[in-house]
Amino acid sequence: MSTSGKSSVSVLGLGAMGGVLARTLLQSGHAVTIWNRSPERATTLVQEGASLVRSANEAIEASNLIIICMIDKAASEDVLSRLDPLLDMHGKTIVNMSTGTVDDVQRIASLVEHRNGFYIDAGIMCYPKDIGGQHTTILYSGNSDAYHSHEHILKRLAGNSKFLGSDPTACTPAYLALYAFYFGAFAAWLEGAVLASCAGISIQDFKALSPIMSDMLVDGINTAADRIAASNYSGEQASVDVHVAGQEVVLEALQGANAPHASTDAYLTYCRLAQAAGMGELDIASLFKAMQP
Repeated sequence: MSTSGKSSVSVLGLGAMGGVLARTLLQSGHAVTIWNRSPERATTLVQEGASLVRSANEAIEASNLIIICMIDKAASEDVLSRLDPLLDMHGKTIVNMSTGTVDDVQRIASLVEHRNGFYIDAGIMCYPKDIGGQHTTILYSGNSDAYHSHEHILKRLAGNSKFLGSDPTACTPAYLALYAFYFGAFAAWLEGAVLASCAGISIQDFKALSPIMSDMLVDGINTAADRIAASNYSGEQASVDVHVAGQEVVLEALQGANAPHASTDAYLTYCRLAQAAGMGELDIASLFKAMQP
């Protein structure tokens, strides 16, 4: 399983993300075969040099590396389940960049392997504008030989790609957990931006001030992870009780401005879980224990 030079790649799914994946591969000099359920989305890519085929079956036959990027894994599973029953994927690698669940991954991997193909699951950790960037990350897990065979192509899409191991289900919980973190943090930033705007602070000024807290957040994550790993929850820096007192003032300010405060409510809820468990005098990292199911 070795590839060299500018290999052929097929891309199934030409939405906002899939279209950019295909274009990035084209711009890297690869021969790109494309398919989409709505073929009119392919017009610009064809003008740029991609080869449009009429069926998913033809797209898979055209290349040994096939990237699927659809609205979700249910859609990609539907496409794969409708392939010609005689299609043999021997020597072909399916990289599924659609979002879904671990159960989805298990079913789709089984479909691919039943046809003698190699399956790799993937989680794209960026927006389309960042595809092709040196620091952009896509997570992968699945057939190790297949991944390393095509790694040089996949790194054209995301220079900071990370392979999480041979278990195809390893990728999904990792990227879902990371997105839970990202969007929770982003919602909190929006909450702060609204409060700032109510006080007459412009969005550009708030943006300029935001790195104060994003830097503090990185440090807080590093400190909390070390504390959790070491089971060291001593509260000498700032206890849960201290955090509750501070965030109650933040909540009062949000309520006084008639601004939304769901993120602050959530944080206080987790803090009070820790207090109810007798952890009020411990470090804020103890919320990790209190939040365990």
